[in-house]
Amino acid sequence: MNFFRNLGLLAKISVITVAILTLFLGFNALLNYRQQKSIILGEALMKARGAAFHAVQAREYLSAEYLKGQVTLSVERYGLIPVVASNRIGMLVAEDLGYRIRQTSDRYRNPNNAPDAFEAAALKAFRAEHSLLEYFEETKLEGEPVFRYLLPFSADESCLQCHGDPEQAPDYIKQLFPAERDQAYHYELGQIIGAASISIPMEDLYKQIHANLRFDLLVTGGTFLALITCLGFLIRFTVTRPLAELGGAIGEIMRTGRFEEQLPGRGRDEIGLLIERFNEMSSHLREKTREVEESERRFRLLTENARDGIISFLANGQIILFNRQAEKIFGYSKREAIGMNILALIHPDCPSIHEIGAQEYFRIHSAELMKDIRRIPGRRRDGTPLPMELALSLTESDGHIFYTAIIRV
Repeated sequence: MNFFRNLGLLAKISVITVAILTLFLGFNALLNYRQQKSIILGEALMKARGAAFHAVQAREYLSAEYLKGQVTLSVERYGLIPVVASNRIGMLVAEDLGYRIRQTSDRYRNPNNAPDAFEAAALKAFRAEHSLLEYFEETKLEGEPVFRYLLPFSADESCLQCHGDPEQAPDYIKQLFPAERDQAYHYELGQIIGAASISIPMEDLYKQIHANLRFDLLVTGGTFLALITCLGFLIRFTVTRPLAELGGAIGEIMRTGRFEEQLPGRGRDEIGLLIERFNEMSSHLREKTREVEESERRFRLLTENARDGIISFLANGQIILFNRQAEKIFGYSKREAIGMNILALIHPDCPSIHEIGAQEYFRIHSAELMKDIRRIPGRRRDGTPLPMELALSLTESDGHIFYTAIIRV
């Protein structure tokens, strides 16, 4: 936290902007991923439906044509049995498409048509809920992501010829699948006899999604980087540089005490108005400083050329003003007198002030001293006594009291 607080304004804005854009980029990537995944799952569902319907239609078409043409099947024509033929056709199509298309049943005759766990669950669901027209899910098959789809088919008249009453079954069926060992007899009309099972590999599709996301991230990230760079230059030229120049001008004023610095104007935006107010303030203070300096110059001329000695001192007696006439009266130079205690200019013949000190003495007697001009014994630098008249006044400035004594001898 301290690290962030110590950063410059441009760095802070850049860090915050990068953080916001990174969150936006991540959120956008997540939405994009979910959208693309939804699209490919939708496409997979449509393709699986088409393949399954084609498989079912192929079986039904063959059955109808056989009945219509009074085609007699036999052991030699086993591959023309509708379910066998449509299954084999599906396998050929699956090789071209990269899918797995087959027909499955939990009362199978061909062990290759035995359902796996997913297919067995689907067949159970079809029998439990007759309104269930299809069963699909994205899952894994042999460790690979796949989209699986099952379309049930029911026993019709042609199916029952081989799967109904075993006594009515063709001889070659009874020969191939004796009733005492076969589980695929005794179906009834409309009963779920199996399902077309479609498996579509999803790995290549996910690879394409990831490639698309990487490309989008690179493009969007590059766009954000260019945006941050442009924004950084813009902030630098319009905000941080003018503020740095303003800070430098204020530092120069603090260092020199002079209000000569003026910054170039820059439009009417917030920074421009701030600089304009600074220039106005600087001009105003420069004028006031000149007035004060002129006033001080006049005060110095007045005090230096006064015919009386003028001494100003703080409440504790420390001298802060000692004019030229006071130098002549007491024999101290101004350099020597400034900082000296006022007691050094009072002769010991005035013991009351020396006994309690200047601060306590003037605290007690200042009101009385300010009423009239008083004569008190002064003391020159060489220690000789100096009769003098003293007029005292008190001034308070910024909470500090100081006295001004006008000395006349």
